[in-house]
Amino acid sequence: MSIANSVHGELRFQGVKVAKVRGIDYQVQRATLETGGIGEVDDEYCYGKRSASGSATLLYKTDDLATVALMDRIFDDGEQVDDLQMIIHRGAGKSISGPALIGSLGIATSVGDNTQVSISFVISGKSNRTI
Repeated sequence: MSIANSVHGELRFQGVKVAKVRGIDYQVQRATLETGGIGEVDDEYCYGKRSASGSATLLYKTDDLATVALMDRIFDDGEQVDDLQMIIHRGAGKSISGPALIGSLGIATSVGDNTQVSISFVISGKSNRTI
């Protein structure tokens, strides 16, 4: 279930804002685990782990050094988790944020001085929120 559709947000890499974020769709999923045993007639469930993921469009300047460092890191073959923070602004001082990992990148297109690219992301751990 989508819990946040936001007009804007920002992506921070190592504490520096590297991109504006638009068209955000943020979802939280919580696993349900079967707890019934052999010989029971009805299934019973409990909650399992929670995960959060989403998709968005990034707008960034290709001549910004922090952004270039982030894009180089995304295309690198390394397995290091980056200091990447997704912040979703919901208006009236409300926001959702958390450490993010980018799972996929779409094709980049130029929009004036900015480059636009679609992404999918996951939040690592619990997100911070003022809903």
